[in-house]
Amino acid sequence: MSKVFDLAVEYEVIDYCANEICGKEIFFGQPVTKIGHELVCSGKCLVEKIGAVTIIAGRENGDHGTQRG
Repeated sequence: MSKVFDLAVEYEVIDYCANEICGKEIFFGQPVTKIGHELVCSGKCLVEKIGAVTIIAGRENGDHGTQRG
């Protein structure tokens, strides 16, 4: 392969991020995460795609610091 062809393949868009909020181009050779048959471009997009949320342990059900027991 020539260097020109190598560069063309390197920047070839092969898919788009499956996170609808993002939708960025995914390029040949780019590290990504696969969910089923879909690709996401980053950890943030993975978390958003699967619907995960960040919480404070022990406060996930409206418990805002009340003691138990």
